[in-house]
Amino acid sequence: MNVRFNPATETIAFRMWQHCEPIGWNCTIAEAADAIDVSVNRVRRIAGHKGWGHRFRATRKDASAGFEVEAQP
Repeated sequence: MNVRFNPATETIAFRMWQHCEPIGWNCTIAEAADAIDVSVNRVRRIAGHKGWGHRFRATRKDASAGFEVEAQP
């Protein structure tokens, strides 16, 4: 399998890991994006590409309220 290496994407992935690993991935994708000053969509795409999507704390968008709420177990 030939996958292209994108230095910019790998840099952001490292910054995501660098922020999330010390706190045990106890943050949402939006919180991680805010912490490293990268768009939520880009962080979400990179997390999916790296297989890290399950590591983040889950949220759901409350459509009626228009804000994120913690998902209930």
